[in-house]
Amino acid sequence: MRGSRLSAPLAALVAAGWLAGSPALAQEQQGGLDGLRGDWHRCVRQHFSGQPLSIEKRAAERAALAACKAQEDAYVAAELTARTAASDGSQRRGLTTRALAWISSAASYVVDPVASWFGR
Repeated sequence: MRGSRLSAPLAALVAAGWLAGSPALAQEQQGGLDGLRGDWHRCVRQHFSGQPLSIEKRAAERAALAACKAQEDAYVAAELTARTAASDGSQRRGLTTRALAWISSAASYVVDPVASWFGR
């Protein structure tokens, strides 16, 4: 991808998430999310503990996070994909509910006046 800062594995994860998109698949991938999160945390801990003692704590934290950027990107992409897949179903239900409410509201504007003509 020209001009993009996404790495190839991250782009593949995002594309797979968009193509998959089912809530059931997102729940199945929860184990994968836990694994990615664990890998990222392990990487950060390992790189933080490997910093020299003479370096400031904040600088050591930044260096550890920078060293584990690829794992963080993979975890964040997978988490966002799972959340997007999970929210797609609720948005569809919300749209259906709103559509039914609109239809009943529109019908009341038509049915009530017509029913009043017939004395009901």
